[in-house]
Amino acid sequence: MSEYRVVFTPGQIQQRVRELAARISADYAGKRLLCLVVLRGGFFFGADLIRHIEGVEVELDFVRLQSYAGKSSRGDVRGRQQLPRVAGYDVLVIEDLVDTGLTLANLHEALKAQGPRSLRYAIVVDKKARRKIPFECEYVAFDVADDTFLVGYGMDDNNKGRNLPYIGAV
Repeated sequence: MSEYRVVFTPGQIQQRVRELAARISADYAGKRLLCLVVLRGGFFFGADLIRHIEGVEVELDFVRLQSYAGKSSRGDVRGRQQLPRVAGYDVLVIEDLVDTGLTLANLHEALKAQGPRSLRYAIVVDKKARRKIPFECEYVAFDVADDTFLVGYGMDDNNKGRNLPYIGAV
């Protein structure tokens, strides 16, 4: 798929995954952590990140949310009815991308209402330039300052390119 310009190489991605996993391991040492992976985009990052978390009892669950149609955010979020029970858990939401903030803010409110012990976010790419509402993530692999549409490592271009080992610009 030579149509994508490489922005972050596989080596850069894996280095950041290891660094984030080390921080998460230190922050949750000796605790039980529910890792909630947002499908489909968060799948690749979640699998890599969880394998590097050490000294933490990790439980795993998934939620499927959708707010994009093609390359544009619809402005609404679908899939909330599938949320697992998180009351009393330390929860780490794992997602590929946060841009407008709408999807994660919506998820955050729904999860917070259940009363988790803690609720934090691990994100591959944070695109603050596209924020419509304030949303901060505790563990961010890459900050991207512009509005470039990205694909690879879980992010897709109309459901193509998710499996690329690098992150590319469309």
